[in-house]
Amino acid sequence: MPFRFALAPLLRLRQSIERQRTLVLQKANLEVSRVEETLAQLERYLSDSARADSKGLTAGRTAAELQFAAVLRENLLRFRLDLESELRKLELLRQKALGDYHQAYRERDALETLRARQRVLYQQEQARRDQQELDADYLLQRWHHRS
Repeated sequence: MPFRFALAPLLRLRQSIERQRTLVLQKANLEVSRVEETLAQLERYLSDSARADSKGLTAGRTAAELQFAAVLRENLLRFRLDLESELRKLELLRQKALGDYHQAYRERDALETLRARQRVLYQQEQARRDQQELDADYLLQRWHHRS
């Protein structure tokens, strides 16, 4: 009789939940990375823009061009604040997803550990039964030889 783990359906459920939590965590990581990259690009643009504006002052840019650049920079700075706020929210979501994943991992791992222990016990019991059968066969053969 082969080994059967009575909690196999629960283990499959835990494995499925762990896979789902892994996907949620990966999505959260991607979202955080996306916002971080957007912020990095914005920072580079603001830095380049500041250098261009300082060069523009010495090159004789018009007041309208300077005012337009200032309004643009102000809007970009507000956008940066929005991105930083979004990043903080996404970091919290990522931390929650990470905690959920760790919980799912522990629950699945506990069931797999239980299954492994039960399999070892089953194999030991099976070996004991096999040995008892061999012993009984041996004793039966010896008894037939004496008779």
